[in-house]
Amino acid sequence: MSIMMDRDRLFTSMAENRAREVVAHIGFLRNLRQLYEGGVTQTRLAQVNGVSQPAISQMLQRARIEAPDVRPGTHGGTAYEIAARCAAGEIDPATMRAELIGWEYDTPTAPTAYPDVDDVRPHAEGGFNHQVGRALTHGFLTDEDYDLILDALAD
Repeated sequence: MSIMMDRDRLFTSMAENRAREVVAHIGFLRNLRQLYEGGVTQTRLAQVNGVSQPAISQMLQRARIEAPDVRPGTHGGTAYEIAARCAAGEIDPATMRAELIGWEYDTPTAPTAYPDVDDVRPHAEGGFNHQVGRALTHGFLTDEDYDLILDALAD
C-alpha cells in the first residue's frame, strides 16, 4: 500500500512539474517577445540564449500566439495559461474557474455550406475549444471544472 501512495504522489508531482514547465515556457516566450518589441535585436537575443537567430525568429512567431501580455485582472495572457497556472499550484481552482468563466473567447469561424472545407479550416487560437479544451486534454483541468465552466458560459 505504501508503494501505491508513493506512486500517487509521484504522479501528482509529475503533473504539477509539467504544468510548471509549461508556465515557465510561456513566461520565457513572453519575456523574449517583450524584449524584442522593446528594441532588442534578434541577433542579441540569440547570443544571450545561445541559439541561432532563425531559432529566435521561430520562438517569436510562437510567442505572438502563445504568450500575449497578461490580461489585466487575470493571471494569464491566455485561458490555457490560467489553467496551467492552477495546475502548477500558482492559483487556486476557484480563481481559475472565475477567470475562465469571465474570459472573452474568440468566436469560432462560422461554418460554410461545405463540410469538407470546414474540417480543414484553421481554428480560432483564442477560442474556447482551443484554449480550455487543450487545457483539459493536457490534464490542467478536471472534467468537473471543464463542465462547470462550459455550463456557466452557456447561460
